[in-house]
Amino acid sequence: MALCSTLLLYAQDIKVNTSEREDYRFEVSFGTDSEGNIGRVIVKGYTSQSDSPVIEYEHELVMRLDKLPDADEAAAYVDDKTDINFDGIPDLMFFIGRNVVGRVSEYYAGYIWDDEYKSFALIPGFDDLSNPVVHPDSQTITSSARTDAIEITKWTYVLDGGLLELIDETTDTFGHE
Repeated sequence: MALCSTLLLYAQDIKVNTSEREDYRFEVSFGTDSEGNIGRVIVKGYTSQSDSPVIEYEHELVMRLDKLPDADEAAAYVDDKTDINFDGIPDLMFFIGRNVVGRVSEYYAGYIWDDEYKSFALIPGFDDLSNPVVHPDSQTITSSARTDAIEITKWTYVLDGGLLELIDETTDTFGHE
């Protein structure tokens, strides 16, 4: 469901946005469901030309929050400095939560700057990567998760035309020597 609403918002951005990448500043807020649970993160992008957001992305959180993050915690949800697609232009990642059931994995939504449309384009499937790490030296993105009681699996991806392409998967066993 979050993917559909995000894609619709992106489509709206294409029509109206004329800002350059460096013009953006971001604001984070949180949404609640009908029962009052904090279950969504909302990122709005503003430019110097507008007091209203020119982009708005919303994602379901991986796990509901017990309380609203304070201003410093909320600001840390947005990473607008990392170049996810290695084109020299900072992209946008924002934290969508941590899964702490049986293992600890962090998840992020990922968007790359589209200079043609002067907006951010969703990277489909990025929000499914556990513990994503961007590696500028190899121009890859890795994801890792504990896949068994004594196993950790690491997946390595490249971005090809804005889409994640799996290029390697390794599983390491630990605890038995």
